[in-house]
Amino acid sequence: MALILVVEDEKLLRWALEQQLARAGHSVVSAPDLATAATHLAAAQPDVVLLDLGLPDGHGLDFYESNRERLEGSVVIVMTALGQVGEAVRAMKLGALDFLTKPVDKADLVALVERSLHVRGDRLEAQASRRYREQTLAQTVIGDSPAFRRVLELAEQVAQSEVGTVLVQGESGSGKNVVARHIHACSARRDRPLLEVSCATIPENLLESELFGHEKGAFTDAKAVKRGVFELAEGGTVVLDEIGELRLDLQAKLLHFLEERRFRRVGGTREIVVDVRVVALTNRDLAAMVRDRTFRGDLFYRLAVFPIDMPPLRERTTDILPLARHFLATLQPKLGRRFDGFDRAAENLLLANSWPGNVRELRNVIERAVLLAETPESEQALRRAPPPVPAKTDMTPSTTASSPDASMTVPVDIATPFKVAKQNVVSEFERRYISKLLAHHDGNISAAARAAGIDRMSIHKMLHRLGLANPGRDDMPPGGFPISPDDDE
Repeated sequence: MALILVVEDEKLLRWALEQQLARAGHSVVSAPDLATAATHLAAAQPDVVLLDLGLPDGHGLDFYESNRERLEGSVVIVMTALGQVGEAVRAMKLGALDFLTKPVDKADLVALVERSLHVRGDRLEAQASRRYREQTLAQTVIGDSPAFRRVLELAEQVAQSEVGTVLVQGESGSGKNVVARHIHACSARRDRPLLEVSCATIPENLLESELFGHEKGAFTDAKAVKRGVFELAEGGTVVLDEIGELRLDLQAKLLHFLEERRFRRVGGTREIVVDVRVVALTNRDLAAMVRDRTFRGDLFYRLAVFPIDMPPLRERTTDILPLARHFLATLQPKLGRRFDGFDRAAENLLLANSWPGNVRELRNVIERAVLLAETPESEQALRRAPPPVPAKTDMTPSTTASSPDASMTVPVDIATPFKVAKQNVVSEFERRYISKLLAHHDGNISAAARAAGIDRMSIHKMLHRLGLANPGRDDMPPGGFPISPDDDE
């Protein structure tokens, strides 16, 4: 059932419209003139407005134009006499969904009202989706380090410019997508689509169609016309993730598109012109790929019109704790757990890590820690489960060392203890961790530091703080460092 406002000065027609719509299950209010319509509009927002054009106190379209903001949540259908084509065209330009000619056919009226309600629902859903996207974009920008603030300043600068191509480079997991979304959110394109495509995850034979679309019959499975992301994102932003994985023939087509802002669908002959901003992301060294002839030099220079280098997390350590607190706060409700936060010892452990997986690794660590806590409301330490060791990429340094016994490998990503409450629990876990690490490496601090991905001085400081003996000194206890009986559990 919908609330429908009927604005019609002919009494008999107004009564007939009221009866027909009421029988269809709708709630109807009517107005013989624009003044009464304004009163109804002030009292409640109608779902649908049936608007006559010639009213005693003015023209219906003038009323529509002066009340467009108040009618933003309504679908407007105008009623015209035969021959008023020009008025109908003006109404459509103002935003009216459709028009009915008098005399109004009952079946056409009911069908058009039903269609208008579907359109209204789609509009409201789109508005809600846009608001959610804008809120999400605003919430994900976390960090106040000088390096990150500089990146945001560059992103905001290019967002407000006419630059149509941006290249964001940085290690895997460093937050390049966040920068891309921030560019979109800060631009005049924010109300238009933001579409993201991974050049690495979509099969090569489908990627061209995903980007540029295809015509019906272009290939075996092309049973209908498909619009690509460049066409669908008209007026907005397209994010091309992992641009370094794009095959050479598609690099040529992308270059042509970036230069001309026009393209042809796969199997098509008609050129389509679009206005989109392209933000390319990569964790590869594109300049080196150009030298190796695995990436086109002309495309590289076209993409790098406005390059932004995303610093790794280890170079913006003041962002680690704000990010960790954000992940803890947002993950707890989803995982059904509750903790108070991080104490000083836990924060020190988070800051001591080099985070080779950057922000993505930090989030995963917090999520595993929350999941592995023994009780949802305990004050026990949160221990990490071993994360997978990432494959080394051109821009991702390896910080783990191999070990003859895989079960004894102790990189910094594995089992580093931290907690959300009492420091003595953390200290015990730290004691067990450093003891096992050094025992496995026969007291060799350099080897242990390499395996853990930290420097030797960090281990010396931890030994001193925990009151453990230095293996390089004569007072090292026989048999190495003390390990509790349940240490291998």
